[in-house]
Amino acid sequence: MQDIRLITGACGRIGSTLARHWDTKAHLLLLDADPLALQRLDEELGGDHTLIPFDLWLSPPQHYQRLADMIREDYGRLDSLIHLAAYCGNLRPLFNTEAEDWLKALQVNLTAPLWLSQYLLPLLQQSAAPKLAFSVFNTLEEQAHYWHGFGIAQAALNRMIRDISEENGSYPNLAVCRIDTGWIESSLSRNIFPDGRPHWRQAEDIMPLFDRILDAPAGQLTEISHEQC
Repeated sequence: MQDIRLITGACGRIGSTLARHWDTKAHLLLLDADPLALQRLDEELGGDHTLIPFDLWLSPPQHYQRLADMIREDYGRLDSLIHLAAYCGNLRPLFNTEAEDWLKALQVNLTAPLWLSQYLLPLLQQSAAPKLAFSVFNTLEEQAHYWHGFGIAQAALNRMIRDISEENGSYPNLAVCRIDTGWIESSLSRNIFPDGRPHWRQAEDIMPLFDRILDAPAGQLTEISHEQC
């Protein structure tokens, strides 16, 4: 029986590369806000997969519940949930952040991963070896300031990951992973630093990091870093 793996931000640079990397190795649930990009990704894949057009920014909590209900009806379980969706925008002083950009950064980078994990936890618990993985950005690796809502959401996300892993008495069979992919060549990275950086890697180079999720032990936090790849 194939694993059921859900990837958010499936049409981003890392997400689409991971979809191609895991193509034919699992049934992939590919979630992204861009239906046309999902269709283009669909044409590149040959394995079993399901396209899920879903806006993490605009969807209310009841839509997350509806998504969980759909997955329950169609598959009965979820083996892996991989959080890759991210939103940053241009760097700017915190006090120059527009209200919508602030709220979107908190929603996409922090609240949406929490809601999705909450609503899908019962399905993860139906798996023999469920995996919950969060991709994080080490913003200080590039520079210390001007990360506005994105930087604050990243700090809170790291705390949330720690709390989830330390509260594992409620879900002892769940493996929690934090993945620091390092900076890669992508539209998100270029939106932040338009000129790029010479040390950025290609998404294909970091795919072994995601394979390590599959071997992560239950009941603890597994740290996966680009320095290991």
